[in-house]
Amino acid sequence: QRGGGGRPDLPSGPPGITLYADTNLRGEAVELTGDQPNFNLLRFNDKARSIDVRGGVWMVCADGNYKGRCEYIDRPVRNLGEIGLSGAISSAKRVPYDKGPRSYDIALFADGNYGGAFLGFDEGVADLSQYRFNDTASAIMINRGDWLVCEHADYRGQCELLEASTGNLSTLGLNDKITSIRPYNVRREGPWRRPTPPVTGPIRDTHGGFEGEQSVFFPAPTSNGRRISDGVGAATRFCQGMGFYEAVYKAPGPVLSDVVCR
Repeated sequence: QRGGGGRPDLPSGPPGITLYADTNLRGEAVELTGDQPNFNLLRFNDKARSIDVRGGVWMVCADGNYKGRCEYIDRPVRNLGEIGLSGAISSAKRVPYDKGPRSYDIALFADGNYGGAFLGFDEGVADLSQYRFNDTASAIMINRGDWLVCEHADYRGQCELLEASTGNLSTLGLNDKITSIRPYNVRREGPWRRPTPPVTGPIRDTHGGFEGEQSVFFPAPTSNGRRISDGVGAATRFCQGMGFYEAVYKAPGPVLSDVVCR
């Protein structure tokens, strides 16, 4: 879901930031209440080493015109070295979001290098199309936990486990291809195994199911001897945990039954 329950409120004053030439909000200072694409005009290019945020969420970038490495800030930053931008800010602008992306467990960005529009979440989403953000993300910021990101809804298709942020999803073959995301708990779910695409010939290792030509049927899936509760993506997680690619069918009900994996 959008939002982070229990997060502290943002500074409530009028939008504005003050950039300081020294750490700890000291030294020569420049104030901004609006967008500034070129810090050379302020004679403050690559000079800021700390920032005070009085209100709003701001994007500060290493290059002019909001290009290069960018970071979203909504709180004072007493040492810009902590976010890799000490003496390296050339443009800044206010962004119309209720929170910055670092306040969420995961944030998806429309452009590479954490640029463009973003959506933040603290819980899994089985279908990003409900937010009009499916097949849109080009970068992902991971702030807490490990996350499974998948090509199709309900955690199907190509999936990758992300343990850290990535500014270029092309390196994973998932640029503009992500439709579902969810946290991944290694302690509960065990080490993640990348699903393999379905084979074209008969399946030989049935993992206890009934073998078909290109699929395996599990009438009553279990985990550690217990039936598995149904839920969004539960069937696909079961199939992938068994080494298959995805679930193509399951019967309705409170627990998984009649699951077909391929």
